[in-house]
Amino acid sequence: MISTARIVIFLSAVAFGVVSLFTGLVLYFWPHGPRSGQLIIMGLNKVGWSDLHTYSSMLALVVIAVHLVLNWKSIKLYVKCLREI
Repeated sequence: MISTARIVIFLSAVAFGVVSLFTGLVLYFWPHGPRSGQLIIMGLNKVGWSDLHTYSSMLALVVIAVHLVLNWKSIKLYVKCLREI
C-alpha cells in the first residue's frame, strides 16, 4: 500500500510544477517595453509573478528531491532493469 506521505509528496511536486509552468508562461508572454512592469494581471504585477515563479520552482525542486530520496530503491531497480535490456 502506498503511504499517505508519498501521495502528498507526489501531488505537491505536480502542483508546484504546474504553478511554476504557468507563471513561467505568463512571464514569457508578458509585454515588453516602457511601463510594462506597471501592468497588473490577475492581481499581480511583473515582480509578483516573478517572485511566485521563483518560489514555486524552488519548492518544486525541494519536493522532487524528497520524492527521489523516498523512492531511491525503486530508482535503483529501474536502472538495473534498463541495464539488462
